[in-house]
Amino acid sequence: MIIYIREKSGKTTAVKAAPSDTVRDLKIKIMQKGISLKFWDLMYFDEQLYSTKKLSDYGIKHKDTLYLKEALRGLGSSGFLLSIAQPSGDVMKMVVNKSDCVIDIKQEVEREGGPGVASQLLKVGDVEMQNEKTLMDYGIAGDAVIWLEDANESKRKSKEERKRKRVRNEKLKKRLIAVVFVIIFIIILIWAYLEGKIQINP
Repeated sequence: MIIYIREKSGKTTAVKAAPSDTVRDLKIKIMQKGISLKFWDLMYFDEQLYSTKKLSDYGIKHKDTLYLKEALRGLGSSGFLLSIAQPSGDVMKMVVNKSDCVIDIKQEVEREGGPGVASQLLKVGDVEMQNEKTLMDYGIAGDAVIWLEDANESKRKSKEERKRKRVRNEKLKKRLIAVVFVIIFIIILIWAYLEGKIQINP
């Protein structure tokens, strides 16, 4: 089914969804359309939608419209500082919450002048961070540092590494075949000698 998302500016965006989708699933699809939900609540009429519930729980149907309402963020918010180390060596800092999705962080990076969302690869340690997961899913709930890499560059390096590995495997395969042929040849010579087929003159 199609759900319409209306922003405060009046702009409406169509998003494909299923009644069995959770609100969190829908939020991810909305953010993939380039709409940030970082400071917004998702509303159906006057009811705020909660991430763990399904769209069917709210009676949301095909061609219904949902609205974005500015979230209340009072003093004592659980925000903390996230540092994003870039390939250039620069560090981008932003205030985030543990419930923020990775794709939301990527959108913020893009707004701050970083690469586009599709070109970003965020890592915590050696683990690639997935768009639909939250910072809390990676154990990030306080001041932390994550790493930003160029996704296209990473794909290129990965492709080159696979190519090098394939070439190494091909070379190893050829060497093994050569060794097998030598062994077979030696076995044949020994057999022929023992059978008197050939003689070795002293």
